[in-house]
Amino acid sequence: MMGGLDKVEKILIVALVVFISAMLSLAGLSIYSCWYAGTHPDYGMTTVKTGDVTWVCLTDHGTTIGCDTVEEYK
Repeated sequence: MMGGLDKVEKILIVALVVFISAMLSLAGLSIYSCWYAGTHPDYGMTTVKTGDVTWVCLTDHGTTIGCDTVEEYK
Protein backbone atom coordinates (compact mmCIF):
# COMPACT_ATOMS: atom_id res chain seq x y z
CA MET A 1 0.00 0.00 0.00
CA MET A 2 1.49 3.27 -1.05
CA GLY A 3 0.90 6.30 1.18
CA GLY A 4 -1.02 4.41 3.87
CA LEU A 5 -0.17 4.08 7.54
CA ASP A 6 1.12 0.76 8.72
CA LYS A 7 -0.11 -0.96 11.90
CA VAL A 8 2.73 0.35 14.14
CA GLU A 9 2.13 3.97 13.07
CA LYS A 10 -1.61 3.63 13.80
CA ILE A 11 -0.88 2.21 17.28
CA LEU A 12 1.55 5.06 18.02
CA ILE A 13 -0.99 7.68 16.93
CA VAL A 14 -3.71 6.13 19.12
CA ALA A 15 -1.31 5.97 22.09
CA LEU A 16 -0.39 9.63 21.60
CA VAL A 17 -4.06 10.68 21.47
CA VAL A 18 -4.83 8.71 24.65
CA PHE A 19 -1.82 10.23 26.43
CA ILE A 20 -2.77 13.79 25.45
CA SER A 21 -6.39 13.19 26.52
CA ALA A 22 -5.25 11.90 29.91
CA MET A 23 -2.98 14.91 30.46
CA LEU A 24 -5.77 17.35 29.54
CA SER A 25 -8.12 15.53 31.91
CA LEU A 26 -5.63 15.79 34.79
CA ALA A 27 -5.06 19.47 34.03
CA GLY A 28 -8.82 20.00 34.15
CA LEU A 29 -9.02 18.40 37.60
CA SER A 30 -6.16 20.58 38.79
CA ILE A 31 -7.88 23.72 37.50
CA TYR A 32 -11.13 22.65 39.18
CA SER A 33 -9.45 22.04 42.54
CA CYS A 34 -7.74 25.46 42.39
CA TRP A 35 -11.06 27.10 41.52
CA TYR A 36 -12.89 25.27 44.32
CA ALA A 37 -10.29 26.16 46.95
CA GLY A 38 -10.30 29.78 45.76
CA THR A 39 -14.08 30.13 45.80
CA HIS A 40 -14.81 28.10 48.95
CA PRO A 41 -12.48 29.54 51.60
CA ASP A 42 -14.45 28.09 54.54
CA TYR A 43 -13.29 24.56 53.68
CA GLY A 44 -10.26 23.67 55.76
CA MET A 45 -8.59 21.88 58.64
CA THR A 46 -8.02 22.73 62.26
CA THR A 47 -5.81 21.10 64.84
CA VAL A 48 -6.78 20.50 68.45
CA LYS A 49 -4.49 19.22 71.20
CA THR A 50 -6.07 17.31 74.09
CA GLY A 51 -3.46 16.15 76.57
CA ASP A 52 -0.86 14.17 74.65
CA VAL A 53 -3.06 13.63 71.59
CA THR A 54 -3.19 15.97 68.60
CA TRP A 55 -6.35 15.87 66.48
CA VAL A 56 -6.81 17.17 62.95
CA CYS A 57 -10.40 18.08 62.11
CA LEU A 58 -11.81 18.67 58.63
CA THR A 59 -14.30 21.54 58.51
CA ASP A 60 -16.74 22.81 55.90
CA HIS A 61 -18.21 26.29 56.38
CA GLY A 62 -17.54 26.10 60.12
CA THR A 63 -19.07 22.64 60.59
CA THR A 64 -16.73 19.85 61.67
CA ILE A 65 -16.93 16.93 59.25
CA GLY A 66 -14.62 14.58 61.10
CA CYS A 67 -11.45 14.31 63.17
CA ASP A 68 -8.53 11.90 63.35
CA THR A 69 -5.38 11.68 65.43
CA VAL A 70 -2.00 12.57 63.99
CA GLU A 71 1.54 11.73 64.97
CA GLU A 72 3.97 14.55 65.46
CA TYR A 73 7.36 14.10 63.85
CA LYS A 74 10.34 15.58 65.64
